[in-house]
Amino acid sequence: MTDDDWVDPEHGLAQGLPRPGNPAGNAQLGRRGVRPVVRRAGQLQRRRRSTVREVADPGRARQPQGDGRVHWVHVIGLADVALVEHIGKVFELHSLALEDVLTLGQRPKTEDFDDTLFCIVQHLTYRREGLERVQIALFLGEDFVITFQPHGADLLAPIRERLEQGQGPDEAEGGGYLSYAILDLIVDAAFPALEALGDHLDAIEEGILEKPDQEDIENLQCVRRELLVLRQVLWPQREVMGRLAREEHRLMPDDVRIYFRDCYDHAVQALEVSENFREMASGLLDIYLTSLSHRLNDVMKVLTIISTVFMPLSFLAGVYGMNFDRQYPLNMPELGWRYGYLGFWAISIGGIVTMLWLFRRRGWL
Repeated sequence: MTDDDWVDPEHGLAQGLPRPGNPAGNAQLGRRGVRPVVRRAGQLQRRRRSTVREVADPGRARQPQGDGRVHWVHVIGLADVALVEHIGKVFELHSLALEDVLTLGQRPKTEDFDDTLFCIVQHLTYRREGLERVQIALFLGEDFVITFQPHGADLLAPIRERLEQGQGPDEAEGGGYLSYAILDLIVDAAFPALEALGDHLDAIEEGILEKPDQEDIENLQCVRRELLVLRQVLWPQREVMGRLAREEHRLMPDDVRIYFRDCYDHAVQALEVSENFREMASGLLDIYLTSLSHRLNDVMKVLTIISTVFMPLSFLAGVYGMNFDRQYPLNMPELGWRYGYLGFWAISIGGIVTMLWLFRRRGWL
């Protein structure tokens, strides 16, 4: 397959993947990039207010000059690959990490590149059209934190507002605590999404228990697909938080790793809730199938009763519908009886009533 045969996918699981055969560390992006917006926050020591500004010319970004502050650079939009490479060159970021930044749909992970700690996590939001996940890439250095967001509104705005207001404990003077605050925000974002999915499951359950229909099963299948996406995100995200909480790193002081234990607990809790919802969705599918089976059994029961009731009537009608020569006295002599027609109906109706009474007594009706 040549380069001309390649079509950059816009939908499905292949969305955002690089072209086959690209060498490792070759940064590129598909057609769906967003023009970058760069915000830079200089975090002052001892809870002083931080300065936040939007960079007019991101290409002139420079590495911190050892001014005693931790600089946070937040990039929104990855359409300008040259800008991403420039930031990587300025802050000495590894080319493989930059390749992961530009490749959307990455599995949450954390890697140690000498003087830089690199993390990829997924921010989850549940909207009317379904579950939305946004990849956030984070670089932690000696005196800087760099985050990349591919598109959309600024998901880390609450962290920036807290820094501007000087909120947070003393550990906020370091990049390790700032990284924790960012990752904790992303992990906790899964809970509103889980709550929305739970409400959707409750509505589906109510519909299935009252009167199941095709729409209920279609909605249930959509929720099951969303829960599968949640599982693909929350499982590795839990591993990331556990690794940050357990493993020692010079950029992560012990007093900061304590906070990651709480972040790990939140990740475990979110995963457990999603697993409970998966079990609930499977149970609702079983309830739906059982309900269909019961409805089918009810229909078959009614048809069986009708068939059973009319079987003796069909027998009688078949017998008296035969054309025998009545000149012989043994060929249906009752046909010449004065009350023969009334007798036929009396026997038929009596048989129907008797069978219905027996069916009801046995609990079949």
